[in-house]
Amino acid sequence: MQQMPLRPALRLYILATIAFAAIAFLGVAVIDEYFPGRISDNISGIVVFLVVGLILELAEHRLAISASGSISFIMYLAALLVFGPTWGGLLTATSFSVAHSLNRRPPLKIAFNAAQQMLAILVAGQVYLGLGGVIRPTSLDSSLVPFGAMVVGFFGVNSLAVSAAVALSEKRGLGEVWLRNTWSLAAYDLVASTLGLGIAVLYSSRYGLFAVGGVVALILFLRHVYMVNLQLQAANREMLDVMVKSIEARDPYTGGHSHRVAELARMIARQLGLSLREIDSIATAALLHDVGKIYEEFAPLLRKADSLTADEFSLMQTHPIRSSELVATVSNLRGLVEKAVRHHHESYDGSGYPDKLVGEAIPVGARIIMVADTVDAMTSHRPYRPALGHEELVSELRRYSGSQFDPTVVEAFLQSGAAKVFLDSRRGPKWWEDAMPQLKLRDQRIVAG
Repeated sequence: MQQMPLRPALRLYILATIAFAAIAFLGVAVIDEYFPGRISDNISGIVVFLVVGLILELAEHRLAISASGSISFIMYLAALLVFGPTWGGLLTATSFSVAHSLNRRPPLKIAFNAAQQMLAILVAGQVYLGLGGVIRPTSLDSSLVPFGAMVVGFFGVNSLAVSAAVALSEKRGLGEVWLRNTWSLAAYDLVASTLGLGIAVLYSSRYGLFAVGGVVALILFLRHVYMVNLQLQAANREMLDVMVKSIEARDPYTGGHSHRVAELARMIARQLGLSLREIDSIATAALLHDVGKIYEEFAPLLRKADSLTADEFSLMQTHPIRSSELVATVSNLRGLVEKAVRHHHESYDGSGYPDKLVGEAIPVGARIIMVADTVDAMTSHRPYRPALGHEELVSELRRYSGSQFDPTVVEAFLQSGAAKVFLDSRRGPKWWEDAMPQLKLRDQRIVAG
């Protein structure tokens, strides 16, 4: 597949990072008393550390935003402690370059990532030595404080370097990218990094490479358990996403509805100043808010051309409950996401469903989805009416503010600039005129029902 051309700012950043890493490597090599050292005494260890690092690097996993990660850093940190910062940096860059060459990554991307990884090791090494850390530590006690600072230095350089590249590539905020790719795994990475110190201490003792093999086996086992759980969660999320697409495929007029609602909900939540965790949870809930309609009991109602009877409408009002029950089958979606899905049809004045909640008793995610869902409905073209324009949309939102909608959420939407951006994105050809002629029209409320 042909690679998209890099943005000029991103290309400049990549080249600057590579150049700075090369200069740093030469500078550290000059002052590093362990480089080159007696290579014959270290060659077997260097080869083993390189091979293990390569294996772990090949077993990378995806991060939240356009990046990937692995647990190879454990071996890189251990190599730094055993062989010194220069050898550690060289081993890191070599392992990374070989692994990603085998994965057929673009050369410039390989060079950048190898450079930033090596730079992170070099900085971490100087922090460690500067705080009194010793190469080839034989005990944990004297090394804990400098090692802790070393780990913070390594992840600080590594995460910021990668996040800056992603932010420049996708025109996202550096803080947002850094938090999503780093914060959720920070505790896991910090704990896992202590294995690097354990490997270094054991290797420096009389157990040598045999001890390293045992620790590496433990690392691979823990990684397997972690990845199995991660893959299970991902499979469940993908299943729910397939359900969303299946529901929308039943009606050509609602195609893409859930994804648009999710993006709108994200805009509103960001404007309200919610935390990154809340923003992501609300966007996920918005994507899945109608997933319960996959049940066959709702199929006739979705296909019905005429108005729903009272009994049919009562049945339709149960879809938030069925949706939340499905969402709750994924353990990490229970709580914020589950509740936002269940209550996304609760009206601010208590006239909604399924639980007649009022005002602040309605989860903030549900109040946001209510507005986002309605905005998408009002700005969607229908055969019996065109999409509402900006003035009409604002008028309707203000009209129902305080009754159907939370006034704070309405104002957040109107003040965020999301209204204009969303409306501009919705302008396009009148696709509804090409819909299947045999499709009967059905009367719908202007607001989400």
